[in-house]
Amino acid sequence: MTEFVHKPYDRIYVRDMIKLNLDDLIGMMSSLEAANAYWVDGVLFASFAMTESEELAKKEMQNEMFLDKIIFAVYEKYTKTVKSSTNLEIGVLNMQKSKLYKDLIAWLKTQSIWNE
Repeated sequence: MTEFVHKPYDRIYVRDMIKLNLDDLIGMMSSLEAANAYWVDGVLFASFAMTESEELAKKEMQNEMFLDKIIFAVYEKYTKTVKSSTNLEIGVLNMQKSKLYKDLIAWLKTQSIWNE
């Protein structure tokens, strides 16, 4: 029988964090093909991985990940969709049960950009 092993990343590097107001985040997300944002603990966000390369694949095998950027906005209560003031609408995926994303948002809230 196949053995399955769950092994979270040891380290995730985040190159850039961008705090946006809700309208700007919705506008940015609605222009992308996959126009869904994630929601965890009062934060609406999206993360973008760096462009795949052989070197990054080796880092993944060493249990490390590199994110190009995380964009986020404070959004206290989860809803299935969110609309901007100009009526752009995007879907929202509730990722509250993801330990990885909960840890990411908890870490993000400790960064200086959170209070800007």
